[in-house]
Amino acid sequence: MNPRVERIGLLGGTFDPVHQGHLQIAEIARSFCELQEVRFVPASVPPHKNRKVVASFSHRANMIQLALASSPSFRLSTIEASLPEPSYTIDTLRYLHSHAAMPTDFFFIIGADAFLDITTWKLYRQVLQTAHLVVMDRAGCTSSEMKNLMERLGYEVEDSLRIWHHPGHRRKIFFPPMAVVAISSSRIRQSVKANRPIEGLVPAAVLDYIQAHGLYA
Repeated sequence: MNPRVERIGLLGGTFDPVHQGHLQIAEIARSFCELQEVRFVPASVPPHKNRKVVASFSHRANMIQLALASSPSFRLSTIEASLPEPSYTIDTLRYLHSHAAMPTDFFFIIGADAFLDITTWKLYRQVLQTAHLVVMDRAGCTSSEMKNLMERLGYEVEDSLRIWHHPGHRRKIFFPPMAVVAISSSRIRQSVKANRPIEGLVPAAVLDYIQAHGLYA
């Protein structure tokens, strides 16, 4: 690891709302990839139609800020609010690289389900050449699917299926071992709407914020 190059994780998503699973994923990625920090990057307008946003960008950003208050290695980045809509990953990565204060390696953290669809992303090959990817396991996504996709993309195994490299560029793809409790934002929204408890699914400060602003009811 080059100490002169910053290693920054990027966890994107709608965060509608942010929950404990997001925090666990960020910590696993930070530890496995030896990241200096992980930035939570809420999408202003997600490019995929199935990712419907319920709460406004400001509400979602405020909840993230509250969730990260006691985590010095995590911080909120609202850059996608100032970028053209919808929020494409390649546009965000280009902006971050052009505005970095020092040489930086970005590690884009995504779920395995999203990774399996990466060939549908805007300029996906440029995404793969612009940032390392950190792929987090998701229920229903098999290792054989992952291996087949990696090989189709031209990657080769570097370390026991956990780290893959590409002979044409230096960006790698990481598959951290993980055991995260399955929590989804849609489940939380449904629970709030049905007046079911969500204690333990979101940080206490986020729960208070949801209740105070009547979100998802």
